[in-house]
Amino acid sequence: MRKITTFVFLLALGSAWAENVAEKAKYKRAEALEQIVYLDVPLRNFGSEKPELVKDYDAAKQKYSVALSFFFEDNFVESYKLFLEVQNSLEKLYEQMSLFYIDRTNTVLQQAVKEATEIEIRYNRKAPFATQTIGDKREAGVRIGADKKPVALEKRLYDPQEIHYLYDKKAMIDNIDYGFMQLGQAKVARQKAMDLEKWLEKGKPMPPTMKKSRIDSYKAAINMCRQAKVNGIMVMQLNRIYDNYELQTKFKDNYFMKEKRLDPVFDFAIPDTYKKDANDSRNSIHDREDRIKIKGEDPAKLAQEERKATKSAEAAPANSNKPK
Repeated sequence: MRKITTFVFLLALGSAWAENVAEKAKYKRAEALEQIVYLDVPLRNFGSEKPELVKDYDAAKQKYSVALSFFFEDNFVESYKLFLEVQNSLEKLYEQMSLFYIDRTNTVLQQAVKEATEIEIRYNRKAPFATQTIGDKREAGVRIGADKKPVALEKRLYDPQEIHYLYDKKAMIDNIDYGFMQLGQAKVARQKAMDLEKWLEKGKPMPPTMKKSRIDSYKAAINMCRQAKVNGIMVMQLNRIYDNYELQTKFKDNYFMKEKRLDPVFDFAIPDTYKKDANDSRNSIHDREDRIKIKGEDPAKLAQEERKATKSAEAAPANSNKPK
């Protein structure tokens, strides 16, 4: 009787363990997939500047596919182990990607500061532009006098298109202020993620839950950098507020051009160097936006090309990384 009871107990214990590992593998799979999907847009936008990260990202995706095959074979122990390895690889990717975003955001904000400094000096309320006497007559040109002879009007001593700087100057400074505040928060979030190991006992490995928290902190740093870049780019847009006058002539027949919600690829007020950052902050792929909305390429054909590229990358045997 005791033997039967012991056997039943061990059988129940084994079933509970198997179920526990299955649940762990299930949740770890969902976590890994979400983390992989999030990195897709940043790496497709800036992969040319960080090719080594693209290589590591492709390796992580390949390892994920191997883990997924084990998962569907109900080999939850092996799949869970591989999902943990995927998480470890992604953790390093997020750490490097967050640093890249901080550096990139700093570049955008420094350019914004450079432009705003010139505006703040030239259009200060105590500068000659704001204190000059214009006179009673404000329009330039000529008029016809009572004696039917043309009379020259008083000419403006400034370019009327520059008046907006007097009130947009504050908005530019505010955007820089918010941008650097968000950049500072991104640096704090990244540093907190890197300091998590301080809470562990010496020689003790970091548990999976803490690794997830670390990745979430890196992700928060990237999100804050994206928002900070939006503020920096807004400064550049305010500095070039009249550059979009030619939209109606250059893109008047473009179906995608909407002035009320202008996409970065159409916005002449955004320097070409930073249009990729503007699209990335919207979680959009810059190359795809440019090819479809500006060059007029067929979205279906573009999607077919992307699928072909994916198939070529998957040409290697899917099970080549499986343990023997």
